[in-house]
Amino acid sequence: MYPKLPPLNALRTFESAARHVSFSLAAKELFVTHGAVSKQVKGLETYLGLSLFIRQHKGLRLTDEGIRYLTHIQSALQTINDATVDIQSQLLRAQSLAINVLPSLSISCLIPCLENFKSSHPNLYVDLSIGDFPIDFSQSHYDIAIRSATSAPQGVNFIKLMDEDLCLVCSPQLASEMSTLADINEMTLLKHTLRPNMWHEWSQAVGVVLSTDKKFGMAHFYMLSQAAVSSMGVALIPRFFIEQQLKEGSLVIPFSLSFTSPYCYYLLTPKSSNYSFKVQLFINWILDVFAPYRKISAEGCV
Repeated sequence: MYPKLPPLNALRTFESAARHVSFSLAAKELFVTHGAVSKQVKGLETYLGLSLFIRQHKGLRLTDEGIRYLTHIQSALQTINDATVDIQSQLLRAQSLAINVLPSLSISCLIPCLENFKSSHPNLYVDLSIGDFPIDFSQSHYDIAIRSATSAPQGVNFIKLMDEDLCLVCSPQLASEMSTLADINEMTLLKHTLRPNMWHEWSQAVGVVLSTDKKFGMAHFYMLSQAAVSSMGVALIPRFFIEQQLKEGSLVIPFSLSFTSPYCYYLLTPKSSNYSFKVQLFINWILDVFAPYRKISAEGCV
């Protein structure tokens, strides 16, 4: 028993406020309101029967008791944090996480930044594979799959990662040959053969009539992007997939158009009530990875 142990949340709030010497900065760090910080600190002071801060017109100042208390609380919170990291590392040791993702995502998003996830969880073995086949978790060893679909998946747990924001892209050379959107009919349309209606849906959305018969089909966005870089034609490719080429200038967006395809990207896990610890770690990480693309999808291709 620990009869003199104050509420942990109040201690955490006090530590943040004391470290910053500011309720406002503590509120920002803890993602709560200024009032919530003030209430937690006031409750702790009432519990202790003494003042931890001197509240001044232009800011805060720790009392002598507050300074002494902060030293002990920081040490105690660090001990709790270290113990938590240690037990989580033990939990992950010798475990594996099997992930199956779309080829386009593995090339453009996951592999370039997966080292960050591995560095944070060195004891977790990650088994990454690619595929776009239907997932039956009862017949496979995968813990997680990522797929695109035009409707919410059935029979699995799922989290929507983002909409698919398709951008009209081409090489700088071809872009210089187009002055209006109608000039697209002078170009070869690079067609995703697994998405046969993609150009039609795009043209309907942006209000252009496609009359060209010049088309070249390919089965993956990676192939389309390489063909577009090589000036073989114009292509519709998800923004996340061509971010690097846009930065380098090997691909450009010739016209400011916004088009969200019927497809969305979903993270899938077996149907159950709770995520395992290792799966939750990956979910938390990948939601951060996809956060910029969710913003881009909302803004469109410009």
